[in-house]
Amino acid sequence: MKELLRTNNFVYLSFAQAVLKDAGVEALIFDSHMSVMEGSLGVLPRRLMVADDDLARAKHILAEAEPKEPDWA
Repeated sequence: MKELLRTNNFVYLSFAQAVLKDAGVEALIFDSHMSVMEGSLGVLPRRLMVADDDLARAKHILAEAEPKEPDWA
């Protein structure tokens, strides 16, 4: 397994996992139970992991799913 991302942002983590699932890429969240060690403060980041062979594809899928910057000018 390879680390795709590491974040404390639970909303983004959920978004990334859902996008990958829709694309058929299995992703697992590691360190989600570390809150026991940190006192439920949410300071330790969670890791989104994918299979070694899926890493490049997962990076591409996630990059394509990112919201684009608005063109206000």
